[in-house]
Amino acid sequence: MKGPMNRELHRFLRWTDDHGNVVFNFTGRPIQDLTAFALGYHMAGNALAARIAAARGYADYEGYPILFSYRHALELYLKAIVYRGAMLSELISEEKVDTNRLFHRHELVKLLPAIRAIFKATGCEFSGSGLASFEDFASLIRDLDSIDPGSYAFRYPVNRSGEPHLPHHFVVNVVAFAQQMDELLQYLDGVATGLHEEWQAEAQAMYELEQLIGDWQDA
Repeated sequence: MKGPMNRELHRFLRWTDDHGNVVFNFTGRPIQDLTAFALGYHMAGNALAARIAAARGYADYEGYPILFSYRHALELYLKAIVYRGAMLSELISEEKVDTNRLFHRHELVKLLPAIRAIFKATGCEFSGSGLASFEDFASLIRDLDSIDPGSYAFRYPVNRSGEPHLPHHFVVNVVAFAQQMDELLQYLDGVATGLHEEWQAEAQAMYELEQLIGDWQDA
């Protein structure tokens, strides 16, 4: 875009008052921002669900952004865990792990094998997640994918063929859904953070070992 369109866009995106400005791609390494994006969508969904919980009345359409925000936060956390697990595995085994296709699709079920392998390798348990086991987690993921496999059902009323994404009179208690998802998403955030911290510790240990070997060779 050139000329007046640029100026108009600038007027919509920036304001003279700094309050309200947010920075995108703030780390300069956006692949590392997956959990930040997940947290943003989680907080947005939580705030909208809290409004409905406190309201005397609300409209059905208010539920769409809640379901989308929670579902998208879940997808982002799962992909963050897969990516960070792959980077940790690569650091330890020195075998290149292909994560290029991680962002090509939105089905959650396709992430389950990698998530299972990472959880098993790191000894993750489901204490504090609101779920009793990985099997319960996998069942939830399959149920969500049966409703919204491509992350479109709560963004568009119809699919590319013009058919409805959801069955007629499809009812979800978004307040109860949000409360249960809050616990799970907080747990997944902890898992992703733990993987990152373990990667940092391994990287630091390898660096210190390389420095020590270098000192021996120079002596």
